[in-house]
Amino acid sequence: MELQLAFDVINKKPALEIARKLDGIVDIIEMGTPFSFVNPISVVREFKDAAPNTRILSDFKIMDGGYGMAKIAYDAGADVTTVSARTWDDTIKQAIESARDHNKQILVDMMGMPEEQIAERGAEIDAMKPDYICIHRAVSVASSSSPEKPLQLLRSSVKYAKIAVAGGINLDTLPQVVASKPDLVIIGSAIANSQNPVAVAKEMRRIMEGGGKI
Repeated sequence: MELQLAFDVINKKPALEIARKLDGIVDIIEMGTPFSFVNPISVVREFKDAAPNTRILSDFKIMDGGYGMAKIAYDAGADVTTVSARTWDDTIKQAIESARDHNKQILVDMMGMPEEQIAERGAEIDAMKPDYICIHRAVSVASSSSPEKPLQLLRSSVKYAKIAVAGGINLDTLPQVVASKPDLVIIGSAIANSQNPVAVAKEMRRIMEGGGKI
């Protein structure tokens, strides 16, 4: 089970410092969509230098221009980028093609997908063979919903892609998420905004490895 740290609403300087400290502790460091909007794409290289042992994800949530948009992320140094599950199939296929051509990875984000469509859409996307498909609860609803059922629905329909989960996960909710056995857990403010990001990340890693919450 992999751990991804997402930077969303945070200044570049403290984010880079946290990235240095968490290099090798987390598997992926994400430059989230808000972070990507307020920083130039060249900042990807700064994160690569700060965390050379960690994959870097640029969260583009691509909706159009699949190949070219993914290429921008990869050319900037990103190891992974994202495309929306709610866009055209051709756009998703183009983004996946770009990932393969650049020897990189692609995550398809299911944010906004109605629960009753998750299994069917998950199967359609899985047939395109992305690296990850992500159940992603928006910030506005994360505190009032559980990812358990969406994860079960996606798991029932996916054979190729790894399953990721994101949205409002913290130390209290992590054990429930881990019980659903996702392949990748994406955590943002619970690590990034904590007093001790290293300690929190290590505790989350311990829980993910079956230690349970202390």
